[in-house]
Amino acid sequence: MFKDYYAVLSQKELTFIKKLNTPEKVQKYIDNEIEYDPYREDRSIREVLEDKKAECYNGALLAAACLLYHGYKASIIELLAREDEEHILCVYKSGNKFGSIAQSKFLGLKARNPMYMSVRDLVVTYMEFYFSFDGRYSLMSYTNLFPLGRYKFKWFTSGTLVAKMSEDLKNYKHYYLVNPDDPYYYVSKERFWREVLKVPKEIVIPKEYLPRPNMFK
Repeated sequence: MFKDYYAVLSQKELTFIKKLNTPEKVQKYIDNEIEYDPYREDRSIREVLEDKKAECYNGALLAAACLLYHGYKASIIELLAREDEEHILCVYKSGNKFGSIAQSKFLGLKARNPMYMSVRDLVVTYMEFYFSFDGRYSLMSYTNLFPLGRYKFKWFTSGTLVAKMSEDLKNYKHYYLVNPDDPYYYVSKERFWREVLKVPKEIVIPKEYLPRPNMFK
C-alpha cells in the first residue's frame, strides 16, 4: 500500500503531514513555520520538520510528501536560471490543472493556484518575478515532473539520498524558455524590493537598488 512508505516517520511527523491536507495549508505552513535557510539542501523531510528550516528544494519535497499522502498527483520540477540560482517547485494537479507550492526568499517565486493547463504554462508565470540580486531577469529553462517514485520514498529520512536526488534533478532534461545569449532585462527598484523577502548575508546589493525605499523597510 502506498501509505506504507510513511511508516518510517514518527507519529509526530505523520501528524503534521495529516494536518497539511490541502495545497493552501501546506503553503501557509511553509510561510509561517519554516525558516528560509539557503545554506543546506540535504535535509530530509524528517530534518525539515525537526529543524523548521528549508530552502526551496527541501520545501518542495516537504510539500510533495504532504500532497502525495492526501492523494494529490504531485512532484517537483527545477527552474534553471542564467548566471543565477536555480529554483525548485512542488507541482501538483487539481482536476486537470497544474498549481505549485514553493519556499523562496522572493515573494513572487512562491505558490501558484491550480489554473494552468500545462507545466510550461505554470512556469511562464514565474518569468516576471525571477531575477537575480543584481536585478537581471534570469529564468531560462525548466524540467518536467521529476520521478520521485523511483527513490522509494527513502528521502523521507535520508539526507544522503536527498543530496543525490538534487544532483539527478540538475541532470534532468531541461526545456528552454529563452536562449542563453538573449539580452538581459532588469527589474525596477520598486519591484526589486517588493519581491525580496530575505537577503543572504553574503549578498551585496548593487548601488542601483540602494537605498531601500522606506515603504519596503
